[in-house]
Amino acid sequence: MEKFTLNEIKVAVINRDIKKLTELASKTPAFSSENEAKELIYYINQAADILQEEKDKISKEMKEIKKLQKFNQSSNESICSFKY
Repeated sequence: MEKFTLNEIKVAVINRDIKKLTELASKTPAFSSENEAKELIYYINQAADILQEEKDKISKEMKEIKKLQKFNQSSNESICSFKY
């Protein structure tokens, strides 16, 4: 399995790079000391929080889009049912 380094995840977390964080999620962390492992755990938790926030944001946006589509559809039906 492919591995990622502490620096890779640090940069991705600091930049809030969703694409890179998603890519790193399928890899295994590489570390050489207990302190590095602890730091990796911290950044992995930060990455998980960022990805969850992004998921929540997208979910909220999708709900808004569905609401707007439903409103648009009902508005169109009202306009089409207009009688002379």
